[in-house]
Amino acid sequence: MSVGLSELKAMKYFLTRRRFLGTLAPFIATNSFAQTDNSIPSGKTISLIVPFAAGGPTDLMARALANALSERMSRQVIVENKPGAGGNIAASFVANAPADGSHLLVAGQAIMAINKPLYGKLNYDPEKDFSWIGLLGSLPNVLVINASTLPVKSLAEMVNFIKQRPNAIAYGSNGIGSLAHLCTEVLNKSAGLSVTHIPYQGVAPQISDLLSGRIGYSLVAASSALPLVQSGKLTALAVSSKIRMNSLPGVPTLLESGFPMLDVPVWFGLLAPSQISLNALSYLRSEMQQAVTSPKYIVELEKQNAQITSMNAEQAQLMLSRERKIWAEAASHTNASAS
Repeated sequence: MSVGLSELKAMKYFLTRRRFLGTLAPFIATNSFAQTDNSIPSGKTISLIVPFAAGGPTDLMARALANALSERMSRQVIVENKPGAGGNIAASFVANAPADGSHLLVAGQAIMAINKPLYGKLNYDPEKDFSWIGLLGSLPNVLVINASTLPVKSLAEMVNFIKQRPNAIAYGSNGIGSLAHLCTEVLNKSAGLSVTHIPYQGVAPQISDLLSGRIGYSLVAASSALPLVQSGKLTALAVSSKIRMNSLPGVPTLLESGFPMLDVPVWFGLLAPSQISLNALSYLRSEMQQAVTSPKYIVELEKQNAQITSMNAEQAQLMLSRERKIWAEAASHTNASAS
């Protein structure tokens, strides 16, 4: 049994590249007309709360969105970083913030699907405390290594090297409960590896320790991994996408490397507190839809090797329901926990 996660393959259907997104929302009905009474206090700054440290892919994508929204909405939209606890600090903050549209959360699989089975009790309810506004985009992860710590040239060689040195190698993730954390745990369990997990409060500090050799390998978002791989500072062994990346044509997918359950792209969603008014929610959806299709925003995503992703509201609800089941199963099979 390969960890029992064959359902992960089905997620590819819901994250199809190069088509514009529908809105992610707990309410299937949407208003098609422009809102004039948006219920967001006039002139009030809108803060996009990012659950990781500055400099990582979530932060970069949020800043691109903040710039695009600021131009459209004629009000200041800023990014606030609140890292820690796998995103739970940021999620709890927004869940309890005033529901006037002034505090929005940038979140992905960790907050919305992974943290509950890992942490057990949370200070927020991912299914009830947020209203979905839209999707910023998605991108693959890249399995990168420090060649000084792991002198190998393929994933198969890495597995053999680590097996000969049980508990001697550490891997990093951008926080307990992050997609990278659980995916790496699935990989480790499937390959029979005994290693140490070191969580970080974002990608930037994780990369620093990877470059120094404190950790040997990590699954890192393509936007962060590519410059380091192309400069020769890190070595890429596999990518977590269905097909090979154009930017890394010589690097196989995890599917090709024998890990089909890890074809899972990272997605980034924008959420508001669930008590937000329908007018404000509709207004934010409309403004975000225009922002993420603007030429400037698309150029910024291309710089990060990210993709505009399409899904309608029904597909979004089904995706979230499916992901919660998948990651609960993954946490159970790998014995991954936040303790």
